[in-house]
Amino acid sequence: MLQFALIILGGLIGSALNVLADDLPHRTRPHSPHCHACGFPYHHLQWVALAALVSGRWRCAQCNAPLLWRRVVVEIASAAMLAYVFQRFGLTLKFGLLALLLECLLLITVIDLEHRLILYITVFPTAVVALLYGLFGGELDIKAALIKSLIGGGVGFGVYYIFYLLGRAYSALVVRLRGEPVDEIAFGDGDVNLGGVAGLAVGWSGIVFVIIYATVAGGVVAALYWFVMRLRNRNTLSTPIPYGPFIVFGVVVILLFAADIKRFYGAGP
Repeated sequence: MLQFALIILGGLIGSALNVLADDLPHRTRPHSPHCHACGFPYHHLQWVALAALVSGRWRCAQCNAPLLWRRVVVEIASAAMLAYVFQRFGLTLKFGLLALLLECLLLITVIDLEHRLILYITVFPTAVVALLYGLFGGELDIKAALIKSLIGGGVGFGVYYIFYLLGRAYSALVVRLRGEPVDEIAFGDGDVNLGGVAGLAVGWSGIVFVIIYATVAGGVVAALYWFVMRLRNRNTLSTPIPYGPFIVFGVVVILLFAADIKRFYGAGP
């Protein structure tokens, strides 16, 4: 019964995340769910996309635009995360902090995928939650946990800041060689901040693995994207791909599966 209630709660949290993902990138104060096309307020049954789908209210009453399928995906992902973390850790402080952290990372991922933005208003609260998880989500005493978390945050921020500088240097080189302006660079300051958040969450013993997993995942996806676009005769060498989701991927792998990886390989974070 409790797990079912958490699934419902996760879906409702996902609905709230959808509202934030709609409004925050446009620098507007979040308000009740509304149509992404015309801004018309949704009917109450459309506030939760799954309820809208079941009730047949899938389109805006004013402009007839369909709801975004992203709303359904986020609600399902949120509910699944909450249920899974509860199954792993029970109703504990670790469960509460980890669930909150994952929900924050889900919001960051959605906004970065849609807008290529990692907003200060999302990353700073996530940093606080990540630090709290680093302090109270493990088995170390507070002092040792604080040192581990702060060092991890510093390493994550520092490494991704180097990547950021390399990205700016590459963009400057492209401008000089091709004489073409570059609208976006491979790494933004939001990615640097998210790298610091990742380190706060996983500590110094995990941030190296986060960087490795994120880099490998990003490289694989970029290669697949390049291959598909080449088949379609499109040039994608200067097309930026949001990197935040790959950092989040690395963090989630470490937070949820570090022990399993360590048992499998005999070494790990």
